[in-house]
Amino acid sequence: MARYGAQTQEMRSMTPKEIFMQRLKLLIIMTKAYLKGNPLGDFRKNAIIDTAHFVFYEALGQASQMQPCDREAKTRATFQCRQKQSDHIFLQHVQLLAVMANSFAKGKKDGNYRKKAMGKNIDLICTYLSDQVQVANAKFLKVA
Repeated sequence: MARYGAQTQEMRSMTPKEIFMQRLKLLIIMTKAYLKGNPLGDFRKNAIIDTAHFVFYEALGQASQMQPCDREAKTRATFQCRQKQSDHIFLQHVQLLAVMANSFAKGKKDGNYRKKAMGKNIDLICTYLSDQVQVANAKFLKVA
């Protein structure tokens, strides 16, 4: 019988960046569920608030650790400088999503414009995340 999944020898602890990405994906799922009209109970509200809090401060910490591009790198428009800028913009979108999720979970009024803005922000984050994954490196696809 063929066994799929991680071998015991290959298992390891998750890095803080992996935990951040998993919590971000969870926040995206919960926010999309809200946008589709799924009801928010007390447990789900608390989960959204806790996850948004974690994601916001983790993104803030990662953004503060990033080294800005120097003037020479900006004028040359190197790939690394552009990647850092795109990473920084991504982290700002993540922080915005966390603030938006926290606000609707706490019962703040929201209108169609806010929901559209939240949807566009989620789309930008998902586009960034999908651009970072290469199919050849995605070992999890070999399970199914």
